[in-house]
Amino acid sequence: MTSREKMAEDIRLRMASDARLLCAVRGLVRGYFGSLGFSGDKVESVILAIDEACANSIRHAYQRRSTGIIELAFRADGDFVEVVVRDFGRPARPADVAARHAESFSRDSLPRGGFGVQFMREVFDSVEFSRGKRRGNQVQMRLKRPATAIPCPETYDGKV
Repeated sequence: MTSREKMAEDIRLRMASDARLLCAVRGLVRGYFGSLGFSGDKVESVILAIDEACANSIRHAYQRRSTGIIELAFRADGDFVEVVVRDFGRPARPADVAARHAESFSRDSLPRGGFGVQFMREVFDSVEFSRGKRRGNQVQMRLKRPATAIPCPETYDGKV
């Protein structure tokens, strides 16, 4: 699926560009990826990567103004899980979201704040950035589902 295709989501969230709401997003991500059987360590990495995508929207697209909108969409389809984070703020510069070679991934080689985009690329199997001509940014992240799912302890078993 390309970023231009409409995704049939499991979850869609629309939130204000307010950093204090990221705690709620982290909880949602933890529950969603945990329910799909990812290991605890992988879930924690995914949480941080998605948190970084949202924080980038708040920090860069909206210049820390809490009046913007961020949309998140989650979908598990076949062998992959897809997450899309979208904002309607100032478009990112292409250089800020460009892929960097693994050997250049160090504190000295990345600009301040440059670890978030690289970290997203490390955690997810594919990461695609797109920007609007005048407004908006979108990051589409895909991750292969685990071959052997680790059961989520909070999974509803149908018993009341």
